[in-house]
Amino acid sequence: MQRPFKASIWSRDPRLLYWATQIGGWGAFVGGFAAWTLLTDRWVYGLEQVILLEFLIGVGSSHLYRHVVLQRGWLKRDIGFVLPRLSALALLLAFAAFGAEVLVHDLVLTGFEHLSDQPAQDLFVRLLNWAVLLFIWSLLYFAYSWFMRGRREEIRNLRLETANRENQLNTLRAQLNPHFMFNALNGIRALVDEDPEQAKRAITHLSAILRNAMNSVKRRTVPLGEELDIVKAYLALEAMRYEERLRTAIEIQPDLERIPVPPMLLQTLVENAVRHGIANLPGGGDLHIAATRTDGHLVVTVRNSGHYEPGQVKGNGIGLRNTRKRLELIYGNNARITIGNKNGMVETQVEFPINELIEGRTMA
Repeated sequence: MQRPFKASIWSRDPRLLYWATQIGGWGAFVGGFAAWTLLTDRWVYGLEQVILLEFLIGVGSSHLYRHVVLQRGWLKRDIGFVLPRLSALALLLAFAAFGAEVLVHDLVLTGFEHLSDQPAQDLFVRLLNWAVLLFIWSLLYFAYSWFMRGRREEIRNLRLETANRENQLNTLRAQLNPHFMFNALNGIRALVDEDPEQAKRAITHLSAILRNAMNSVKRRTVPLGEELDIVKAYLALEAMRYEERLRTAIEIQPDLERIPVPPMLLQTLVENAVRHGIANLPGGGDLHIAATRTDGHLVVTVRNSGHYEPGQVKGNGIGLRNTRKRLELIYGNNARITIGNKNGMVETQVEFPINELIEGRTMA
């Protein structure tokens, strides 16, 4: 199972991120101003008080800006509606920031020339600077907010899609188990009159199959080895019915048995080969099961005696149809299933990627 996503401290507490950005952004701005005055030899005694005042007014005015934006719900509106209002609000708050700066500077920082005594042109430039700074701040804030809203919507859609896929998988699995039960009970029924003792042993094998099936019903994948155990029990069940007419061979390396596969995948392929292939041949036939690993993919191959003609298979085909759908839901376009005739036998081949993150484990 993939490791659960661990939220960062920022995503767990957005307010912490907001204040860290506020302090960091305005700190960088006034810090740049301080560095510029030092490099140009314009630093004077007490200038740190002016820098601190600029910092506090910047944080306070932008925080007030954010409060108004959130209160009026502008984050939920489109850019055409918001942009002119942002401009007006930036200008209004610029007047407030400029007024606070002049008032505190002249009343508290008495060691400096009064700002109110400066030329009107210089005061206008200060006012314009505040308006530009607050407007830029608002654009950055809105850009981040819209980006995060898009991400949250994307995550929400992905969660809905995942839930929908899981529901579909659960439906498909719910269809497969009764489908298998119906076929297995039909096989046992045929043995009851012919050989009651064989029928008893068949019921024992069926109980083992159902026990494994029940253990895996809520799991998205199971190790190939567990799936192989179910197949062996199923073949033992069918061997009681077909006896020497069913000849089987399994070629799967032990190191592949830990690779996760969808539950009932291999069993469905084998059951399809027996019921629609070997069962229709008077002399029975051969069944060959193999699995190989190629370029990060697992290739499962089931060959059986007979001849495949598309559209001529008896029954409703629910097993293979559901297998195709489950592969699509789990692996998307990265999995495929093919059926055809090869070297006088019917070959069914399934190929899907091996997820290294879950290899050797099962997904709950």
